[in-house]
Amino acid sequence: MAPRISSYMTSDVKVVTPSDTLAHARRIMLRHGIGRLVVVDENEPSRPIGMLTITDIMDALLGRLSARPIDSILVGEVYTPDPITIERTRTVKSAAILMLRHKIGGLPVVDEKGSLVGIITRSDLVRAYADRYHGYYKVADIMRRDFPTATKGHSIFHVAKIVMAEPSGKVVVVDGDRVVGVVTKRDLAFANIPPRGRNAKFYKVKSVDRYRDKVVSLRVYNIPIVEDVMTPDPITIEPDRDSADAAAVMVREGIGILPVVGEGEKLQGIVTKLEILEAMASK
Repeated sequence: MAPRISSYMTSDVKVVTPSDTLAHARRIMLRHGIGRLVVVDENEPSRPIGMLTITDIMDALLGRLSARPIDSILVGEVYTPDPITIERTRTVKSAAILMLRHKIGGLPVVDEKGSLVGIITRSDLVRAYADRYHGYYKVADIMRRDFPTATKGHSIFHVAKIVMAEPSGKVVVVDGDRVVGVVTKRDLAFANIPPRGRNAKFYKVKSVDRYRDKVVSLRVYNIPIVEDVMTPDPITIEPDRDSADAAAVMVREGIGILPVVGEGEKLQGIVTKLEILEAMASK
C-alpha cells in the first residue's frame, strides 16, 4: 500500500498569527530547528490562513523592510497567504507532486473539515523516501550536475542573491574541485556574525580633507564573507550509492544537501531534498 501522509506528517504544528512579530517567529524556528510556520486565524486557531518561511524572513530583512528592526515587523506584513493544504489520507507521492508543482517546501495537513491537524514538509518526504524507496535509483541517476558554487572569500551579500534565486536554497563552497562547505538559507537567516570575526575581510577607507589635501581619518569596515557563515566540511556521498541511502543520511544528520564526490574527492554533483522529491514523484 502506498505510504500515506498520516504516517509521516508532524502533528505538533508550530504556529503564529498575523499580529506576532517576526522576531518571535524567528525565535520559534531557532528553538525547534524548523524552517516554516503555519499562520493561523487569531479568532479560529485551527484554521490555517498562510505560511511563514525562512525565505519570507530573508525577503523582509534583505529587501523592502531592511531598514526596520525585526521586532517591529509583523508576521502579517510578510507571510504568504492562502496556503495549499492537503488531507492526511493522501499519499506522500501526491504531497511531493504538489510541492514541486507550486515550488513550496511544506503543506499544512487538514482533516475533512479543513481544520489543521499537522504539517508535512520536504524533510518528512525525504524520511518516507529513505524508508520506502530503496532500489529505484542510484545517486548518479538523480543528482544535479549544474549547481551554484562560491568560494570562502565571496561576500555573503553575493551568496545571498544566489541562494534566493536557487530553488534548493543552497550553494556549495569550493576550493578548486574540492568541497569545503555549504551555505543554505538557514545559515544566512540565522547567522550570528561577530562584529570583527576572525575570518572576516576588512576594508580600510580613507577620509580626506579636500581643502588641505591630507588624510584626516581612517575607517575600517568589516565585510562578512562566506567563510563566516558556511557549514564547513560537509558530509558527502558517492555517485554509486542507492538514492534512498542519500535520503537516510539527510534524515540522520538533519541536513538538506549532499555534495556528490567521485574519485579523488572531485565534486560531481549535488543531491538536495528537491532531487529526492522529484525521484519520489516519478515513481
